Amino acid sequence: MHGPLFSRVTLLAMAATLAGLALAAGLGGGAMFSPGQLHAGDSAVTTLGGVTSHAALGHDCAACHAAPWGTERMADRCLACHEDTRAELGDSTALHGALDDPRNCLACHDEHLGATARLTRFTGFTVAHGQLGFPLDAHQATAGGRPFGCGDCHGGDSFRWEPARCESCHREYQPAFVTAHVRDWGTDCRSCHDGADRFSRGRFSHDTTGLRLDGAHAKTACADCHTGVTTLPGFARAPSDCAGCHARDDEHRGEFGRDCGACHDTRSWEGARIRHDVFPINHGSRRPSPCSTCHENRADYRQYTCYNCHEHSRDRVLRQHRGEVRTTNLDDCVRCHAGGREHGGHEGWGGDDD
Repeated sequence: MHGPLFSRVTLLAMAATLAGLALAAGLGGGAMFSPGQLHAGDSAVTTLGGVTSHAALGHDCAACHAAPWGTERMADRCLACHEDTRAELGDSTALHGALDDPRNCLACHDEHLGATARLTRFTGFTVAHGQLGFPLDAHQATAGGRPFGCGDCHGGDSFRWEPARCESCHREYQPAFVTAHVRDWGTDCRSCHDGADRFSRGRFSHDTTGLRLDGAHAKTACADCHTGVTTLPGFARAPSDCAGCHARDDEHRGEFGRDCGACHDTRSWEGARIRHDVFPINHGSRRPSPCSTCHENRADYRQYTCYNCHEHSRDRVLRQHRGEVRTTNLDDCVRCHAGGREHGGHEGWGGDDD
């Protein structure tokens, strides 16, 4: 004789209950065992795995949860839909490829917390941020002194960088600087800043560019030379020689070439040392003559005269050279008297054309 626990009525009741549970589970796809509602997502999001949100899989537990007796991991089910994430795993410079354990999805992402709950936790994991092209050397603590959290710079669940967060944070302790900086360079901070803050005061040396900023250039503002530039490649395309900036106001009109340093130093335009390779300006004198002695027209240094020093006048020169040199060539003394020699060569000058 069996006890009441194993009576025919009890066994039938238990069987009916189990059958009901099995039927409910079958019809509900396992939803009755769900620990909570799945994230509803955004209907505008691109379809992944045939659905636009996890909530659409609420009746299909197996879509995400692998059987405990199998070899497949839950991460394998995640990556079957999230192909963009799977593509990052082999790339150490991509977000998921830089994680310590990129296949441990649950280390960062939660579910069953409600239709509008966040899917991403910003704690409990580490990222080799330097591998992503933006080391955190200059972002160890916020303006308030606390350590930076991911959410301080990245909004939402996608870890997208939001430029407005850089600007708002820096304005807390650099309001005047940020206002001027945004005015000159725009708001796309990452187009120039790489996290190592190589261009901050005290770290960046213009010497590394091949153009040292000393003398009158030492206090030149970046925007004075790098006009309309908002990216690092744009900075690299800036002129690297004097003429690149000063050609537009060159009073020599290009006659002295582009090597400004041949005569000028960076302290001032004044006090230039003229290198006269064609004609020595100290001939017949121990001291160089002022430029204006020979070049009366500062707007055109191609023009010169020898009459301000020499005792002869143009009329006298004309009389002395009659029949030897064309009248039209008499003002270009250097053509014959190279180096200031009294007797030069007149070959090819022809006779008098009067």
